[in-house]
Amino acid sequence: MHIYVGYFTYFLSESYLESGNIKHARDSIEETLTLSRKIDSKYIEAKSLILKGRISGKMTPSEMDTAENNILDGLESLETMKLKPDTAQGYLYLGELYADNGQKEKAFENLTKAEGMFKEMEMDYWLERTKKILVRL
Repeated sequence: MHIYVGYFTYFLSESYLESGNIKHARDSIEETLTLSRKIDSKYIEAKSLILKGRISGKMTPSEMDTAENNILDGLESLETMKLKPDTAQGYLYLGELYADNGQKEKAFENLTKAEGMFKEMEMDYWLERTKKILVRL
């Protein structure tokens, strides 16, 4: 059962983020990272690093470097594990971070990479979500 604890706190953090409660999202994702490292769950750790990056990116512009590094670290792990759907989502979130911070070239590069992966895997929900951000550029 202990392996699922990381999932629960991960999804709690994601729920907080989506509802706009950044402080609780940050606290929850820190707990998730601690748990994932304690039980040696590389998958939850990688996903949590990406979510931590998303959360940091929503906090303040000064968190941009931290946010970017967290997402890149999580992406590297997911790519190593060959988890293509999660990797594509990571590129989407990295592109979204860049778009939100006015880095249009980097945003376009990552979003088009995510778009191609989502098309290939026929992940229509995520493809549409990616296209909505591309339109903003």
